[in-house]
Amino acid sequence: MKKIWHSLLTKYIFLILIALAFLQLVTILYMVGINFERLVSDVPTIQEIEERWTEDVYGATLDDMETIVEKWHTDYPQASFFYVNANGELVKKWYDNDATTLPEHWDMVETTRFIQAHYDGPIFTVIRFVGNQDENGFLVLQMERESLEPAKMESGFLFIAILLMVGFLGISLLFFIRILKRLVNLEEAMTIREVDGLPIRIEVKKKDEIGAVEQAFNNMVDELREAKKREQEEEQLRRELIANLSHDLKTPLTKMRAQLQNVPVEQAEHLDHSISTMNNLIENLMSYSLLTANKMRYEAQDVRIDRLVNQSIASWYPLFEEQGFDVELEVEELVWHIDQVWLERILDNLFQNVLRHANEGKFIRVVVQDNHITVMDKGRGFTEHAHMKGAGIGLSIVELMAEKMNLALVIDSTVSGTTIQLHPKA
Repeated sequence: MKKIWHSLLTKYIFLILIALAFLQLVTILYMVGINFERLVSDVPTIQEIEERWTEDVYGATLDDMETIVEKWHTDYPQASFFYVNANGELVKKWYDNDATTLPEHWDMVETTRFIQAHYDGPIFTVIRFVGNQDENGFLVLQMERESLEPAKMESGFLFIAILLMVGFLGISLLFFIRILKRLVNLEEAMTIREVDGLPIRIEVKKKDEIGAVEQAFNNMVDELREAKKREQEEEQLRRELIANLSHDLKTPLTKMRAQLQNVPVEQAEHLDHSISTMNNLIENLMSYSLLTANKMRYEAQDVRIDRLVNQSIASWYPLFEEQGFDVELEVEELVWHIDQVWLERILDNLFQNVLRHANEGKFIRVVVQDNHITVMDKGRGFTEHAHMKGAGIGLSIVELMAEKMNLALVIDSTVSGTTIQLHPKA
């Protein structure tokens, strides 16, 4: 029951009920306003006056006219009276200040014109035959119609109606402004980020539908923060594991290389190559761990890319020649503002990938021009190799280093060969 009372729907229905009550109250006030004077006083209506005049005149004789007029004048001092006999002669006027308005002789035309002129006009007029007999002539009552209208409370009603309308609009506006403010606060909480990159929590003030959304949002933020904490802990554990593993592997590799002097030359060359490969892998593991932890030193400077590529391909040329590779090199002068050691490491990993995964093509082409470094081979493409699925630590290091040096890495790999391009991001 408490949940229903806190619901926005319940509050909105309550607001609608207030609106309906407001309409009923306005109607009641209007009816009270237009009948205010009658409700608080004994002023008769025009219909009641007409009925009373008819009753008095119809029940009188010619001798009673003076009495009737005096009695009515006492009750209505503003009224005037006159009598016309059966011959159409104006016999007498009572309390009439404007004698020129009444003709002295009345025929059918004059009588009809008089009735038309005063029917429902500003002068309230009642014509009745004395004793309800034509031969007695008629007695006429006249009064200003305004003096008979009860006072209306129109101005007071208008003020109260406007006051109620403003009050209802104020309540409605306050209701929706509060909802809007809470939605805006929720939107801000969704867009603003803390130092950890996660949204901020929002204070839940009410237990309605919006409050439920706010609580769900807070729960989501808590779950994200907990998940990020677990991820950071796992990442730290992984880095420590890689660092410790790399350090532990280096010691036996050093001992194995020292013992190669007791091994036949042909076998020693093969073992030395395997040890070098393993050593490079360990170096990559350590570099990957340092890169992901943002602990690898980065010193940017202006570097002649053409010279760096020449030096790098020269150091790798004996290995390519030993494997029977056809090596092509095309360079033009090019300068980038980067870390030279990092770019050398990127080139080493790319060349090592060519040796390892494109050996069947026996071809490598390195081009430096148009602000690009391009490495091409004629292998079977990355679709044949596991490192395209995320297992290649060398290519992962290339991607991380390129990203941190603001270089774009574009890889185009097909069954007929792979092309890798490096160039500064726009």
